[in-house]
Formats: sequence, structure tokens, C-alpha cells
Amino acid sequence: MLPDYRHILYATDLGRHTRPVFRHAVALARQSGARITMLHVVEPLGNTGRAVIGAYLPDMDVQRIEHEALKEILATMHQRLSKFCEDELNAVPAEIEADIVEALEVASGLPSEEIIKTADDRHADLIVMGVCTHALMGRASIGSTARKVMQHSHIPVLLVPNIAH
Repeated sequence: MLPDYRHILYATDLGRHTRPVFRHAVALARQSGARITMLHVVEPLGNTGRAVIGAYLPDMDVQRIEHEALKEILATMHQRLSKFCEDELNAVPAEIEADIVEALEVASGLPSEEIIKTADDRHADLIVMGVCTHALMGRASIGSTARKVMQHSHIPVLLVPNIAH
């Protein structure tokens, strides 16, 4: 018997092979009558990026440039997330409710922290995310974001391999 999921957080980097991961989230939501929040996290520029901008553009306000660029990046990623969702939901059988995806969110910060924060804020009872295994370190090694989410989440985390089928 499946647990009673009401709200699923689907965290995505919108990278290669993420569609099968989203399809897992949709299938689980459909089976349990849950709604999905889709989340993409944009990492902040960081000290090295700020130093490079400062070196090449010494008379510019680096914080202002970063803030304006981040606003534009967040808006672009929201559009990409919306397009991804629309494409995927149009490709599934019509009996899936169009409103299965309740919200699209784009945040800035450390991905693992933002995923856990959004799951808490949305009262999610499951996090679904893709995971890349690192071939050089063996199939048992997973990415740092997935590992941190698993270590710090107080709700179940479903890791779906990001691989081509």
C-alpha cells in the first residue's frame, strides 16, 4: 500500500534526462491524489564570480549587477520550468488533471537548503529529485545535493536516476 502523499515537491535542475524523474513524480501524485510543486534552485554567484566581475569592471557596482542578473536568471528559469511542465503534461494521457502541478517555484541559494526549506514551506510529504551517480567513484556515490537533502530532510526523499532510458 502506498503512503498517503498529499503534496510532492519535485526538485529539478532542468538538466539532461530529467523528464523520467518528473514522470515518477506525476505518477505518484496521480496514484495518491497529491499535488506537485516544481522547484528549480539557482546557485548564487559566489566570491570567485564577484572577484572576476570586480576585476574586469572595477568601476561597476558588483552587487547591483549581481542582483539585476539574478532577477533576469530567475525569470528565465521560471519560463523554462513552465515550458518543461507544459510539454510534459501535454505528453501524458488526458485523464491526468491539468492542475496536478500546483506551483512552479524558482529560488536562489544553496540547492539542498532551498529544497528542504521549500518542502517545509509547502508542507510537502515527499521530495522527488533526480540523482546522478558518479561513474568514477562507482554507482554507490550520489551527488552532493541529493546526499545533503537525504541527510537533512525530515520527510521521505525519492531519488530517481538521471540516466537516458
